[in-house]
Amino acid sequence: MQKVAVIVLGCPKNIVEAEYLLGILNDKGFKITNSVADADIAIIHTCSFIKKAQKESENTIRNILNVKKKTNLLVYVSGCLSQMLQDKMLKLFPDIDGFVGTGTLQKIPELILNKNFDKIFLPPGGFNNSKHRVLSSNIPSTYLKIAEGCQHRCSFCIIPSLRGNYESRTIESLVNEAKALSDHGVKELILIAQDTTGYGKDIYGIFALDKLLAKLAKLSNLKWIRLLYAYPSSVTSNLLDVFNEYKNICNYIDIPIQHISRNILSSMKRPLNTGKIIEKIKTKLPEIVLRTSVITGFPGETKEDVRELISFLNKGFFQYIGVFEYSNQNEAESSKLKGQIKNDIAKGRKIEIEKAQYEIFKSKIAKILYDKIDVLVESCVKEADKYRIKARSYFQSPEIDGNITLTQDKSLQVGNFYNSTLMSLKGYDINAKL
Repeated sequence: MQKVAVIVLGCPKNIVEAEYLLGILNDKGFKITNSVADADIAIIHTCSFIKKAQKESENTIRNILNVKKKTNLLVYVSGCLSQMLQDKMLKLFPDIDGFVGTGTLQKIPELILNKNFDKIFLPPGGFNNSKHRVLSSNIPSTYLKIAEGCQHRCSFCIIPSLRGNYESRTIESLVNEAKALSDHGVKELILIAQDTTGYGKDIYGIFALDKLLAKLAKLSNLKWIRLLYAYPSSVTSNLLDVFNEYKNICNYIDIPIQHISRNILSSMKRPLNTGKIIEKIKTKLPEIVLRTSVITGFPGETKEDVRELISFLNKGFFQYIGVFEYSNQNEAESSKLKGQIKNDIAKGRKIEIEKAQYEIFKSKIAKILYDKIDVLVESCVKEADKYRIKARSYFQSPEIDGNITLTQDKSLQVGNFYNSTLMSLKGYDINAKL
């Protein structure tokens, strides 16, 4: 029995695909290992959304190919980098044993067994679902990918060319998978897609995320359901109503706005009424915690545009923000725009925006210090005579929003919820006690 190690790079959407890939391999009789040194086969599931991700993928491939030189390791590459480079893959990495794109993960066992990689077709998109998904982590949270591809054509983004047009899964299939995950012990389900709020329009004729959430919320074992990657113009009143109706839907939305200046939004081909949409959400759900992402250094961005963005952030709509320097991908439409910004200027603007947002974050947390709140324990490690516990609250998404930290004499059960008192702030982490 051949042993396979899967290395996954990129966003949570890639993590889900890698878990489906593990399921595909497991169904075909391969043995899964988490050690390349112990493996007969290594599969690198790549990302190329921005240049930094592309470089990381290429460096990882080179590192694994260096291992191959000393062993009999077979090396295959899947995902976005393969889809983007296509026929250039073998020229760039002649020592790989095969590759597939974003829509043909199910072809990998055929690649390994038949070694006919030169005949593999590379259509974008596709769900690549297997009957059995193998979870790559034992933490009590996981992602549910509700759609593939994207119907938007943002000028800075190459996802549609890599992933194809928007394609929703059915409500029935998603509820069935969610039930299987919750039966397996998953306590928090995090909904993801390139655009989660666009869900359902392609197959039901209407935005149906509210209907999906209502179905998921009725699964008794799911304590938290979290929404990421909402697209502003697809947020409906019905969707906002669902947040009020079900207690296990976290009062939290990740909604990337990318910018607020109408000039920049127009160049980005993003909704020009983004600011009004955010105001509508906070008016209807004043207690909801919002996270967003913005791009700085986009071609043509001026100091006035940055001041306008900071002024909007200072209104306090967002508790968390990810700030990204513009990545000039040659394949993106924006690479041809005039007014390209120097890297050092973009970096300086990023720091300025982050500093402004952190002050907002501190003021928001100051208002809830000494409040009692339920936290979900993700790890419990003994250090000397104490246990150091990492947990999260409803207003913290995994890996990006900081953690709740508890230090105490007794251990806590990973996957359980505990009522805690928030005590103090350290960076983006919050110290608490039971």
